[in-house]
Amino acid sequence: MNKIKVVHYINQFFSGIGGEEKADIKPEFRNEIVGPGSALQKQFGEEAEIIGTVICGDSYFNENLDEATKVILEMVKAQKPDLFIAGPAFNAGRYGAACGAIAKAVKEELGIPVVSAMYIENPGADMFKKEIHIVATSNSAAGMRKAIKPLAQLALKLAKNETIGSPSEEGYLERGIRKNYFAEKIGAERAVDMLISKLKNEEFV
Repeated sequence: MNKIKVVHYINQFFSGIGGEEKADIKPEFRNEIVGPGSALQKQFGEEAEIIGTVICGDSYFNENLDEATKVILEMVKAQKPDLFIAGPAFNAGRYGAACGAIAKAVKEELGIPVVSAMYIENPGADMFKKEIHIVATSNSAAGMRKAIKPLAQLALKLAKNETIGSPSEEGYLERGIRKNYFAEKIGAERAVDMLISKLKNEEFV
């Protein structure tokens, strides 16, 4: 079985180039795994391979949205990947907006599965959660290890075109999409169970 080919997008900070002083760097492509890509690759095992990394400064992307998107799309297209991953961005606002924007563009223009990861209060999450799957993370990079596993798992399911479960099952942010399913109990029974749990101050869904 052929490995799933992955292109990974990260910013100037997670690539190790620098912080705010390097946020204006233009997009560049590296034929290697960079930064958090190492943890992703370890989680993928033999199922997928990160074939390259796109790096772009947060300021440059957000201030040159059309040009940056155009250039990055060409970089990604040239690699012919099966999957595109952006982030994790945690609570970095401009990074989250960039991850969401480029992932959405790749999905719409190149027609390949995409996934990102960020904190629920990241502006990028609110902007793009309806268009793409965004795995929920903590608000800082201290939660990197915890974020990588569900990100890799969801990414592989998307790449294999497998059925994606609910947000609570898969760990992604709610997208406002309703799906019909067959429940074990009828609605009236579930309503009574919820009411009883509420009266007992117990958790219920």
